[in-house]
Amino acid sequence: MKHNHVEKTIHPCQFPIELIERLVLALTNPNDLVVDPYLGVASAACAAVLHGRRAAGAEIVPEYARIARERIRQAFEGRLRRRPLGRSIYQPGPTDKIAKRPWSETPGETAELPFVVRI
Repeated sequence: MKHNHVEKTIHPCQFPIELIERLVLALTNPNDLVVDPYLGVASAACAAVLHGRRAAGAEIVPEYARIARERIRQAFEGRLRRRPLGRSIYQPGPTDKIAKRPWSETPGETAELPFVVRI
């Protein structure tokens, strides 16, 4: 997650809530229990709460647990800052510079991928 993302906390490997929301909606029903054994800052628990599911989790880092409690409380109150589910993402324009793959993907050509070991 980018350092300036609306959801970013101190957690180094934080998932965006929107990513987990998609899983919660696809794999659970209202009032189901979403369990995250490595809670972190509670992205999964927040996604569950936002969609009428129950949540449980465990976290051993006190600062992450404090942030998790606060984020879950904000989700219950409808005050949690997050990227809305389904919001369009940036699409580069025709004049934008974008990274290109260093190997060929032209049909009919043999693509030599870097660092591939052939046996």
